[in-house]
Amino acid sequence: MNLLRQQSLVKFDRQFPIYNFFFPSQGKERSTRTFSEIWTEANRHARSRALYFHIPFCDTICNFCPFTRGKYSERTVIDRYFDSLLSEIRMKADLADLKGIPIGAIFFGGGTPSLLDPDQIVEIGELIRNTFDLSHLREFSFEVEVKSLTRERANAMREIGVTHPRFGLQTFSQKWRDMFDLTATLPQVHEAAVLLKEIFPFQTFDILYGMSGQDEEELISDLTQAVQLGTTNVDIYPIDNIVTQVGLHAKLAQAEAAPTSAMRKFSMNVLVDQFMRHAGFMPHNGHGYVRAPVTSAVVSDDYSFVYHEHVYGYHDFDLMGFGVNAISSTMGHVTTNTHSRNAYSEKIAHGAIPCETSEHDNSLDYARPLVLRLAYHGHVEKPRLEWHRVHPEVIAKLDQLKQEGLVTEDESSLSLTKLGWYWYVDIMYFLMPKADQLLMNALVAQRLQDPGRSFTKRELLYPVVSLSSAATQS
Repeated sequence: MNLLRQQSLVKFDRQFPIYNFFFPSQGKERSTRTFSEIWTEANRHARSRALYFHIPFCDTICNFCPFTRGKYSERTVIDRYFDSLLSEIRMKADLADLKGIPIGAIFFGGGTPSLLDPDQIVEIGELIRNTFDLSHLREFSFEVEVKSLTRERANAMREIGVTHPRFGLQTFSQKWRDMFDLTATLPQVHEAAVLLKEIFPFQTFDILYGMSGQDEEELISDLTQAVQLGTTNVDIYPIDNIVTQVGLHAKLAQAEAAPTSAMRKFSMNVLVDQFMRHAGFMPHNGHGYVRAPVTSAVVSDDYSFVYHEHVYGYHDFDLMGFGVNAISSTMGHVTTNTHSRNAYSEKIAHGAIPCETSEHDNSLDYARPLVLRLAYHGHVEKPRLEWHRVHPEVIAKLDQLKQEGLVTEDESSLSLTKLGWYWYVDIMYFLMPKADQLLMNALVAQRLQDPGRSFTKRELLYPVVSLSSAATQS
């Protein structure tokens, strides 16, 4: 990927095709250090921690979803996994001081956490409250599938402290709902929204755009209905064809749907931003919008998604994950749990944490506020950065972004300009050291090797016009 040094709306020659990712990357040198050693040291570095809990079950497998999940044959499968999840929490509490760092945010993801019974929701909530320091908890997110949401489950969520329920809507278009294999009805969606608005202070759902064959009229229709649903927040993502399921690629091919070019997705992103601002929403991170006073600022100062402050945040914010495929990230280390439910439960039963841990140079953690937070949240506070510890490649690349007008600086902060905001994904990738870029490239190449997965150059490359040749032609 090249940063284009010219006065143009197009600032990069290609779009990195994965939109949200971890940094420092997984897959570096394998660590031989124990969980106890890593997290005892982490407690000396971190000042705030987020927790992630993964519930990998769905009653419908949506073909756009890239996450670890699966259908379940009977209730006992969920119950067995739930018991293993509780055991992992207790096991880690025996190995390290989990009350040593205050918890700033909790996120239950999936899959479908709302498939847990109300009693199970209360039980795991009590264990979390007894195991961690929640005195500084600012946010508790819980993903919901509208077909499994009941008032009893919603009340159990409120009882354990949930503040931010989130549900996957994706689109109001029946054509695209059928294409995505979504089985919830729109009346069920509206009923769920009414219930969540009644009980919780914040409510969020997802909208996807940029699908092969989607046009701007369909996007405007989705955005209009999203605003009318009346929730406090909406997350709006471009679809990520590198990680969507092969089944969706097959459906799109059968429909002879033309791939959405990188340039058209870019223009849709601009359209989303302008539409939502005119509807009374402000962006608060790379894809999130909140009902807030609309200003000319790039991002809102009135709201922040605290979980993402930890995932895409400062060097002294870290993340501890529980459940299959859950990621933990702290100073010098990234840990990934196994993706197999059976292997997860079997290893937990034998007293072992089912994970692999890689280690990396601490300069990457000190670079994380620039690589991720600056791009994803739109700004960083300069006093929070330990400049002498930041990876030198990142500093050099940051200077290039300033020269091209994508980043601005004052005495206290670094911020994206409005043009930089539209390129936040490419800026995240661009700022990475070369070694981490190569790891990300390998991930893309691996996904493209899956039989049946199609991806065209037009989805990746931007049309670049030489200004000198254009002047000559005129």
